[in-house]
Amino acid sequence: MMISEMQETAPLSVGESFLKSLSLLEQAHRRLHDVVKDDLERGGERSLTGVQALLIYEIGDDEAPASVLRARGAFAGTSLSYNVKKLQEGGYLIQTRSEDDKRTVTLRLTPRGLKVRDRVANLFEKQATALEPTASVRHDDLSQLNKTISRLERFWSDQIRFRL
Repeated sequence: MMISEMQETAPLSVGESFLKSLSLLEQAHRRLHDVVKDDLERGGERSLTGVQALLIYEIGDDEAPASVLRARGAFAGTSLSYNVKKLQEGGYLIQTRSEDDKRTVTLRLTPRGLKVRDRVANLFEKQATALEPTASVRHDDLSQLNKTISRLERFWSDQIRFRL
């Protein structure tokens, strides 16, 4: 056994753990985009990015106001309006403006967009069933992860809201 293996590693400080968590969250998010893009390409859909496919998934089977998607924050770091324009040009969605308030935009998927949404939904379902047997990720692990991420999101929202 090597000396470095015998030495106990000191636990990370809260600050170090926080920075590591930020890095892991960002890496996981990027990897999710890669996995979605890869699955679409395997199915012959080569014109979408992972971000665009996830946007299609978030719009869902019904109409969704663009403001709701923006408020969820799922597309921070990307231009929602740019991706909506590209998806509309590609025939994946229809964008309509409210008659009463021209600032209000509603998004609805076309049959082509619904096909992509179904493919992404099937991918997520397949992955959910494979988590425990292939990655040893159990329901309790995901519950704890969801609690922690929700707390972080609330912490960051409070930082902005209350200017902490």
